[in-house]
Amino acid sequence: MKWNAKHAAMMGILATTITVTGCSASTTNESSNAQSNTNANGNASSASGDKVKVDFWSIWDPTNGNGKLIADEIVKFNEQNPGIEIVMSGQGGYDGVAEKLEAALVAKNTPVIVQIEESFLARYNPIAADLGKYMSADTIANYNEGLTRSSYVDGVFKAAPMNRSTPILYMNADLLKAAGLDPKGPKTWTELHEYAKKLSDPAKGVYGFSGYWDTDAWYWESAVYSYGGEMVNKDGSQVVFDNEKGSGIIKLFQDMIHDKSMLNAYSAQDNQSDLIKQNFFDGKVAMDLDSVGAMGDLIKNAKFNVAVAFQPQEGGQNKVVTGGANMIVLDNATEEQKQAAGKFLDFLAQDDNVTNFFQTTGYLPTTKSALETPEMKQWLQEKPQYQVAVDQLQFAHSRPWQKNWKAMYTAILEDLKGALIDTTKDPKEVVHHAAQAAQQIIDENK
Repeated sequence: MKWNAKHAAMMGILATTITVTGCSASTTNESSNAQSNTNANGNASSASGDKVKVDFWSIWDPTNGNGKLIADEIVKFNEQNPGIEIVMSGQGGYDGVAEKLEAALVAKNTPVIVQIEESFLARYNPIAADLGKYMSADTIANYNEGLTRSSYVDGVFKAAPMNRSTPILYMNADLLKAAGLDPKGPKTWTELHEYAKKLSDPAKGVYGFSGYWDTDAWYWESAVYSYGGEMVNKDGSQVVFDNEKGSGIIKLFQDMIHDKSMLNAYSAQDNQSDLIKQNFFDGKVAMDLDSVGAMGDLIKNAKFNVAVAFQPQEGGQNKVVTGGANMIVLDNATEEQKQAAGKFLDFLAQDDNVTNFFQTTGYLPTTKSALETPEMKQWLQEKPQYQVAVDQLQFAHSRPWQKNWKAMYTAILEDLKGALIDTTKDPKEVVHHAAQAAQQIIDENK
């Protein structure tokens, strides 16, 4: 109760801040419109002739990994657009960006472009600009529809897909072959359990499967969709997972832990993702439910053939959650900054940039045209695992449209972890308690 009350007060303050910021943006934009200018090449430039500086807050450190990849693209963009300077800074992951953005809103010192987790648009859409005014219509139409289901607010395009992902099943193809199992993998959660039992060898410490909930309950949420369930109703006012569709995956995981066909990642103090991945590399876990964003690392570093399959489903219909980040542009930026930001987002969506990012990271290709290039077609033919990830995108399900989802999944996660730390807990009671906590957060923060 104390935790919820504290967050309710904070969210109320921040909601007010967002509303005020959103309302004041029009005044700021009107004054900046008089000073904005566009040169002959369509490049945004200031009326004074100075460079238009665009601060970009990212989830990544620009000096390494995925951040360095984007930082290198920014160098190219800035060179091609001498009137614009995109300045990237890492803000410490999804939650780090969200926390710093809310503090910046209070201080009225915000960036121009922000890379936010997909579900956070439900919270930040009041302060996000209409990208249809600043990006090419062709670019927006070219995005893969499976990735834009959480980009629109009342028909307005407010979030451009960036590093996007879905859960997917990775399999040690050599172990499957030795066990006489179809390398295409299990199609349902029931079949997953059957595969896992045949792949397990307790005497050798080999488990057929492992998985975890992630830090935002992402894998549980995706499994609920795959059972035919939902998180909240259409208007986001009620949680709707307090049923067998919400508890099904918890019961399955507990059953698999009990019969030793699943490595319980919560039985140790290690980071769950790292623990599972290392056991997968060591041949001690035959199947691993992970993000498509891990594909490059898993295929590159495994000393065996890695096969890939859709996330399993139950009930006859594939549904898989999307995740990762979208790009928003804050509406209180000047008109020239928004023009520059739109041009940069168009640049990131060019075929060569989309292809390079997908092939390097494993995150899903954001545009349809990139998939039609000869280079991409040949690459997918040579690396069929990535084609599976692309094909699964047709079953994409967006994250909950609820402004309090971050607080909700934080509360839900405690119950989910508890169910695997103590596997004697009744799954129905676990989701019931989680649903009550999540509903209380909605009711206290309307």
